[in-house]
Amino acid sequence: MNFIYDRKKTAVIYKDKEYSYYELIKMAKIYSELLDIEKEDRVVVFMENRPEYMAAVLGVWDKKGTCTNLDASYNPEQLSYVFNDSHPKYIITSNENIEVVKAAKADSNSDIIILNVDEIDIKKEMKIENVAIECLEKEAIAVMLYTSGTTGNPKGVMLTFDNIMSNVEAIQEIKMVGAEDRLLALLPFHHILPLSFTVLMPLSFGCLVVILDELSSEAIKRNLQKYKITIVIGVPRVWEMFHKGIMGKIKSSPVTYKLFNICKSLNIIPLNKIIFKKIQEAFGGNINFLVSGGAKLDKEICEDFNAFGFKMLEGYGLTETSPIISFNRIDNIIPGTVGVPLPGVKVKLETDGEIVVKGRNVMKGYYNKPEATSEAIDEEGWFHTGDLGQFDGDHLKIIGRKKEMIVLSNGKNINPSDVEAEIIKETDLIEEVAVTEYQKHLIAIVYPNFKVLEERGIANTKDAIKWEVIDKYNVTAPNYRKILDIVIVKEELPKTKLGKLRRFMLKDLIAGVTAKVNGNETDSQVLEKKSVEKKVSTSKEINSEEFKQISKYISTLHDGIDIIPESHLEIDLGLDSLDIVEIITYIQNTFGVEIGEEDFARIKTVEALCQYVREKGGSFEEGEVNWKKIFEEPVEVDMPTSKAVLPITTVLKPIFNHYIKLERNIEKLQKESPVIYVGNHQSMLDAFAFGQTLPKDILKNTYFLAINIHFEGKIKKYLAHNGNVILVDMNKNLKETLKIAAKVLKEGKNLVIFPEGARTRDGEIQEFKKTFAILSKELNIPVVPFSIKGAYELMPYGQSKPSSGKMSVTILDPVSPKDKSVDEILKLTKQEIINNLKS
Repeated sequence: MNFIYDRKKTAVIYKDKEYSYYELIKMAKIYSELLDIEKEDRVVVFMENRPEYMAAVLGVWDKKGTCTNLDASYNPEQLSYVFNDSHPKYIITSNENIEVVKAAKADSNSDIIILNVDEIDIKKEMKIENVAIECLEKEAIAVMLYTSGTTGNPKGVMLTFDNIMSNVEAIQEIKMVGAEDRLLALLPFHHILPLSFTVLMPLSFGCLVVILDELSSEAIKRNLQKYKITIVIGVPRVWEMFHKGIMGKIKSSPVTYKLFNICKSLNIIPLNKIIFKKIQEAFGGNINFLVSGGAKLDKEICEDFNAFGFKMLEGYGLTETSPIISFNRIDNIIPGTVGVPLPGVKVKLETDGEIVVKGRNVMKGYYNKPEATSEAIDEEGWFHTGDLGQFDGDHLKIIGRKKEMIVLSNGKNINPSDVEAEIIKETDLIEEVAVTEYQKHLIAIVYPNFKVLEERGIANTKDAIKWEVIDKYNVTAPNYRKILDIVIVKEELPKTKLGKLRRFMLKDLIAGVTAKVNGNETDSQVLEKKSVEKKVSTSKEINSEEFKQISKYISTLHDGIDIIPESHLEIDLGLDSLDIVEIITYIQNTFGVEIGEEDFARIKTVEALCQYVREKGGSFEEGEVNWKKIFEEPVEVDMPTSKAVLPITTVLKPIFNHYIKLERNIEKLQKESPVIYVGNHQSMLDAFAFGQTLPKDILKNTYFLAINIHFEGKIKKYLAHNGNVILVDMNKNLKETLKIAAKVLKEGKNLVIFPEGARTRDGEIQEFKKTFAILSKELNIPVVPFSIKGAYELMPYGQSKPSSGKMSVTILDPVSPKDKSVDEILKLTKQEIINNLKS
């Protein structure tokens, strides 16, 4: 029986060149002639997506061999592992991969025979008796695919011809795909999903396959329109990319957005198709349905594509299940689920919720790994997927990966992908986010959208994401799901080719970033850094005068960190807003170059900073940052008034006397002015409680430093301006803010600063910023520490209103700046507060 035969039509289009079914089969026969193999001998196919890839698979089958499809991005070491693990006789590759193949062959001492498709004449005359590729025996191992390997080395998954055909025949049985369909191949063929559904299935059915050679939204749209594509199979990252672009345009028009929401609520796809005709036309106007697989798709994205008039079908499966276990049907789509099982596939849930599967689609086993096979497939033939699920009627819903679920010390379970979807949903500042537990805290690892940050002139990435994204998520999240810290990375998160996050690598990623910023890398991390070529600078900038002087100055801000020209100023070197102000001032004083904070937002690396200085004609002359001189610079400020301070205090007094019993410990309070009051930040109650603690005559003369994001809206801004509140912009004009703070102090007013910059997320005291210590040192003004106890318990972060109970504010011994450095002022102040909190 023939698997593929000459249908007298085009089979494949690649780079606008058409290949007929006859040409594809002929190519396969030419490759087959070159293979001297026995039944089920292994032949590696190792190249980029192209028609020759398809022909190579068919050519191996023509000789009854087993096709081992490998990731085209493998390095020589990874390829050597496969050579030594499965001892293939041949490898079919291309010019693009030939050097890697040669290196792997040498490294492994393999006698594998290399066939380069770019050196094989496929135009030669050839007599073909049967213009077809015959089916293999049912139990013959048709393909062997190596899993990504989350722990240890990857395993070779053996899939029989019957395994493959179980999926193909199931699609045929429900009549979803026909010979008239045109499929767009986006995904790399070494994965079972694209191999089965954009290579084997369409060729078996007689479809047309268009192979994409460039993965970009423009290239996809161009091919969709030009070739009237009817089916697209993609992974969530592809649909997320399109969804973001489409929704951006829809939300830009209030009328269109309202219409979209109406369509979404009605959910009448034929009507939606008419209303959103322009979106349909952008996708070529011929789409029957879209398919998402390979990872979990956000339910909202599925619903929105249905609202655009598309039928978005999400499915579920693994390499070991050939791959499909279940998927939504065209006439029975339930977003948020992965549909119903394929015909002939049995699915059940274990007592712990794990999904187990039995059917023709379950693999034969792992190559040469009987123990791993028996762990995955039990004695009754059930394959244990490692995924957790539940049934919504007859539809299966994926909860998360069993190994990836975060189990907290209080027994609560968290699916990190759900938290990630919530965080990224309403922001354009983030490209990717991963949530994991680290040192008993829930941590978010963020890969920012640097382009958007630059467009918005944001110089301090971490603070912007912390306040504008994470803070907003935390407000509505249950306590056990709140993010307690964030780590910013400058490169994409580690993923498989299908876009699945490699979660096992996250803790090492956090440890590496933290160690690098803190300058306390372990010996192994230092050794690793020296051994990885891309981490060693090859820039000529390293010998320039600008780099020598700027890197020397940065070292004084953060001692013990390695600085190379390619170092990212914030992510690699850990520079915060105040550091940036100091660097800008240093460059102005020593190189004579002015840099605005908005300009600085576009400068990401030390190298870029050096180039900027050079382009502006800067020349080095020994100098230093003189804060005293900065504080003497004129500054225009509309000083807040104390008009609302006393009325607000009076209104709140009953609350702090009865509902919240505030204990005021002010024995050490002195009436000396000006002073800088510095306290720990436990909750939203803190500033109000401190206002209740100070006597009225002192309170009237006291100003509060606060972050502007907390005072958005007319009422809050009015209260700030009339309540002695000085607003700090965390991204812009920090230097001006410091000058304003200095002006307040120089005019004899007191200043209240919470140097943590944010309320504690877990009750523990956080890092103190040194703004207050600089002001104290340069203006010779004492710091008066105060400690707050009990406020966190009454109103922890995210709680909308306080509980009734007790809290206290205690004024501590003042810290004189005389004969002390900025760091000493900071440490003494913080230690006094810590000591009181522990007492």
